[in-house]
Amino acid sequence: MIGSVAVLSDVHGVLPVLEAILAEPDVAAADLVVVTGDHAAGPMPAETLDALVGLGERGVLVRGNADRELVEIARGAASAAGALRPDQLERLAGLPHPVTLDLAGFGPTVFCHGTPRDDDEVVLVDSPPERWAQVLGGLAEAVRTVVCGHTHMPFVRLVDRRLVVNPG
Repeated sequence: MIGSVAVLSDVHGVLPVLEAILAEPDVAAADLVVVTGDHAAGPMPAETLDALVGLGERGVLVRGNADRELVEIARGAASAAGALRPDQLERLAGLPHPVTLDLAGFGPTVFCHGTPRDDDEVVLVDSPPERWAQVLGGLAEAVRTVVCGHTHMPFVRLVDRRLVVNPG
């Protein structure tokens, strides 16, 4: 079972911010660093992805919509996708979504970008319970915690006996 976990999301290729966060004592001491998507689309895509990959087995990268889109437009694109090496594009193309990890004190925990069923779907802290029921309806009953990204708005919410956390 996994002990302490630091969760980041939506780095968007901003290497100086990523480096500052990774240097924070609580993050540096975490057993795992889970990044819930949108890793490279931004000003320093290759360098940011290299830093994330440099976490080795300590880093768990979940695919976000921008990661998927970078791969889709990589051939002939003059955007951040054009700044990525072929090995980096392959890594982004192979990222899983969602990822389930067994965390001490939480049990099976789902990490995703938008929602567990779609990396581009949006739910917010004030989304109605019916919407949350649709979004989380396909999860196993044993999953009591979901960690998502995508919205750039941090929140913690209890939804139908499930804890939902978005690091922002």
